[in-house]
Amino acid sequence: MEDKQRQLLEFLEDSIEYFQRKMEGMDRDRYFADRDIRSILDKTINDIIFCMVDIAEECLKKHGRSIPATYKDTMLASHEFLGDVVFAVAPLVKHRNEIVHQYLKINWQNIVTVRNKRDNIKAFADRARSFFA
Repeated sequence: MEDKQRQLLEFLEDSIEYFQRKMEGMDRDRYFADRDIRSILDKTINDIIFCMVDIAEECLKKHGRSIPATYKDTMLASHEFLGDVVFAVAPLVKHRNEIVHQYLKINWQNIVTVRNKRDNIKAFADRARSFFA
């Protein structure tokens, strides 16, 4: 495994754990009331999703494949190497886009969606770790 690939996987795993810690005891009311926690959760989701896209790009580069124009297409193009787990995590790109581009809109549902996909994100990381090994 190359150093960049190892760093990406470690960052993803650390970010998942951080997100989980910040979600402990979190509910909709606290999320809406606490601007700091909103910023932390939103940024962490952004980091997680960008990292998964970077990992998908690394998979494609490893086999000399071109990188698609969109993040979601990049995720889906890595299916050949990472398997069906990409179908579970690729839609998260939409939630990242909503968080980043609709920053005036507070959207608890995006947080819940990512929280509910934690196991899929972990499976993506595990699959990528096996692929790069």
